[in-house]
Amino acid sequence: MSIWNIGLSLVRPELRRKLTTAQGWSLMRIVEEYLAPKNTGWATEMKAGQVLRLTARTIIDFVAFDQNNYGEAFDQAPTKEASGCIYLKQGHQMLSRRGAPLMTMITDEFDGIGTHDMQFGMCGRSRHKRAAAEGRLGEYLHGDNMELPDHGCSENLTWALEPWGIPYENIPSPVNFFQNMAIDQQTSGMKRTQIRPEKPVNLELRAERDLLVGFSACPDMASKTRGLEVGATVFED
Repeated sequence: MSIWNIGLSLVRPELRRKLTTAQGWSLMRIVEEYLAPKNTGWATEMKAGQVLRLTARTIIDFVAFDQNNYGEAFDQAPTKEASGCIYLKQGHQMLSRRGAPLMTMITDEFDGIGTHDMQFGMCGRSRHKRAAAEGRLGEYLHGDNMELPDHGCSENLTWALEPWGIPYENIPSPVNFFQNMAIDQQTSGMKRTQIRPEKPVNLELRAERDLLVGFSACPDMASKTRGLEVGATVFED
């Protein structure tokens, strides 16, 4: 079995839950639930208006595609230009390469604790090996003697999106949820931090069109936990 489909996947349309949004409380139906073990990936299709809740305290590499045109994938640059911000925050939209709105972040329980990165790309087997060869493992919390995973977010997202025929080279640089970066304005240097939620918190994203979305539960080698599971729930009215 491929790593992308290992986990707890439940479709429970008979259940209804209250969904916290920026506008208040609303009663919504659960379409799908999934628990992704650490260092695995997941992908699913969403309809316009549905809401995805991600529950975690570890880095999540997240991407989105227009379901009718996979070429209209999430793009960091127009997303940052439109919001005037290098981080994705509550109320901001994730935009495609042509500037089409894909998703809106409607709830961010990490706000006030840390920020969501849109500078880095994805980790992966080749990046881990390069860091070791260049003597840069000290940039991670566990240092030069750390045991490197044999795969990472690049592989996880590739496996997760394989059923839709999307190859690695067509996967965009993600939003790295919960990856709080220290950015030096004088030197332009970026450093990883250990700032993560102390307990699982929720992010909620509303689909602005029919979408294919996917994420990797990052091995998160810069944190004390070295990665944890990620919960995903899709809601609709």
